[in-house]
Amino acid sequence: MNPKWRQKAARHPVTKAVLHPAITLAGLLMLLLLIFFGTLYQADHGLYEAQRVFFGYLIWVAGVVPFPGSSLVLWVLSIQLAVMMTFVLPLVWKKAGLWVVHGGLLLLLVGGFITQMMAVESQMTLAEGETGHYTMAYDKWEVAVWRQIADTNEVLAYVDEDLQPGAVLDLAPWPARLTVVKYHENAAAFTSTVTGGVLPYLNASGIASMEPRKPEKEAPQNAPGLIAKLSVPNTPDREILLYGLESRPLALTLGGERVLLQLRRRHYPLDFSLTLKDFIRTLHPGTDVARSYESYVDLHDGLSSRPVKVWMNNPLRYKGYTFFQASFAIDQEGEHSTFAVVTNPGRLIPYISSLMVFGGMLLHFILHFLGYVRRTARK
Repeated sequence: MNPKWRQKAARHPVTKAVLHPAITLAGLLMLLLLIFFGTLYQADHGLYEAQRVFFGYLIWVAGVVPFPGSSLVLWVLSIQLAVMMTFVLPLVWKKAGLWVVHGGLLLLLVGGFITQMMAVESQMTLAEGETGHYTMAYDKWEVAVWRQIADTNEVLAYVDEDLQPGAVLDLAPWPARLTVVKYHENAAAFTSTVTGGVLPYLNASGIASMEPRKPEKEAPQNAPGLIAKLSVPNTPDREILLYGLESRPLALTLGGERVLLQLRRRHYPLDFSLTLKDFIRTLHPGTDVARSYESYVDLHDGLSSRPVKVWMNNPLRYKGYTFFQASFAIDQEGEHSTFAVVTNPGRLIPYISSLMVFGGMLLHFILHFLGYVRRTARK
């Protein structure tokens, strides 16, 4: 029997409005449209741009008409489901299966939000014999400033969201600061054609100018560029230019010590490391097409170390990270293996929610079957 407060709340006009079937139907229809048009949009604009546009809270159709994004629709459906469970679904044993089913559905929606907000996708590329202590983002960038002390680097980083024109980047503990003049999400850089000329910018690669470019369909293909004013006490201000495709950092002397500055893909430090011991590629007979490729790595964590094999569809899972064998490259320096790295606090939620839905349906069937048996026996 439902408590009186639940019965009263279930009859409240606000509860009835929230649980109106039209909201559920409209939400499901909107999700269908978002998935359909998002798939079409992806073909012309790329996966990352489609995710940014359709998986937010609001979409501006033709730049003027607002339309709910998938995040907003999922929030509405989640609230509706939570209200129904709180005030309407009967608190009786014979409905236990329905409670489990609806709990599993709500958990699935919550897991989707956790994945969207907290999951991080990155990559790690290692040459044979190389050890990796961090992963790199696909489409996020940072301005990193660091100094080398023995075998370690002390790093200060500013993410690309902080690089708007006019932003001031304090380079403490060094007596210097950067004031952003221009930041281009995607740019083309050009070296000087004048031999021996003085470059207008401080730069590590001889770049003399930079022009903005339209962002690529796939965000990882963008090469950002930054122009900033470097201010150091008792020294004339200079403009520096950093470009995302530069392989070398810009070396500066600040506070009497050598400091390195670079615009690079965002780094995510690990509290363990991987060393690529061997990479093996197997080709289809008579072709240069890879049939399979696998990496043999040593996993180091503190004083312990163990060998691990990573190959296609058989990732390494450790401390919440999943390392997938993604690709490889072979050049004059040897073989390189690339791992796609995912960390997702909600990774297990879809499995748990699916088990809850299945178990709840099974429980609901069993309870109804037992009720049917009891009713039949009394006749």
